[in-house]
Amino acid sequence: MKMPVEMDASPAQCLTLALGRHRARVAPAAGGRVLEWSSDLPGGRRDWLAPVLAPRWPAHEWPKGGIFPLAPFSNRIRDARMTWAGEQLRLQPLPGQPHALHGQAQRMVWEILDTQPHQAVLGLHHPAGLDGWPWAWQLRQVITLGAHGLDIELSLQNQDCRPSPVGLGLHPYFTADSVRAVATRDWAHKQELALFPCPNRQDRWRRTPETWTAFLSGWTGAASIAWAEGPGIEMTTRGPLNHLVLHCNTGRYLCVEPATHVCDAANLAAAGVPGTGLMTLAPQETLTIGMTLSVRP
Repeated sequence: MKMPVEMDASPAQCLTLALGRHRARVAPAAGGRVLEWSSDLPGGRRDWLAPVLAPRWPAHEWPKGGIFPLAPFSNRIRDARMTWAGEQLRLQPLPGQPHALHGQAQRMVWEILDTQPHQAVLGLHHPAGLDGWPWAWQLRQVITLGAHGLDIELSLQNQDCRPSPVGLGLHPYFTADSVRAVATRDWAHKQELALFPCPNRQDRWRRTPETWTAFLSGWTGAASIAWAEGPGIEMTTRGPLNHLVLHCNTGRYLCVEPATHVCDAANLAAAGVPGTGLMTLAPQETLTIGMTLSVRP
């Protein structure tokens, strides 16, 4: 099996969800993404996410918008080489970059397992060796609109005969102006790669014209996301999402990304750095996480 060359988010391939004032559009054939999520507010429609409107794109050059799943790892693996069980593994770097980035799930075609007017259940099978990742795994994603807003759940099962490192996360691109979150550690980083943890002394970050990134850990699992006016969103999470990536790119969006581990966790852990969040799944063991985005009154 090869990774697809192109993602297909054309209307015929997408699912539209609706419940009350909320609308969402999902693209199974484009990495299992939520392309859009909006709500009808007293002042008009609000796009909570930077919408993805392109019908197709190269799999390695995705539009910066919507929400996509991070699996089997979050963020970057330095030089696409990972130390595991004393062995160095060569992964497939993202074309044009030296590093592996954001896992394989968001560049694969998902299967539709079930649909309802307010919900989509998607599945994905990753065979051993794809993109250099030597373990087989299966991923299930449930995307649900509720009266409160949007909920996403991811469950990854190790289908290999060997224990496997694993990481999960979600990557939303919000149109928000700021975020509040409580975390104990802020990782020093260079060129978007985490290096070592430092005490965190900040609890609010703003979208600015400058590009910036923060890798946080010891996160409570909750965040308040605010817009310049009108209601905001309360993010709450389930499962071991103790890490949070914040990213602003020249003011275009504000990413608030829950994750189970810090950037480049496997290599940092192999070097003896504590608190990376790296997890191991035994054969047939499952890791489940969830994120709920509730619209504040």
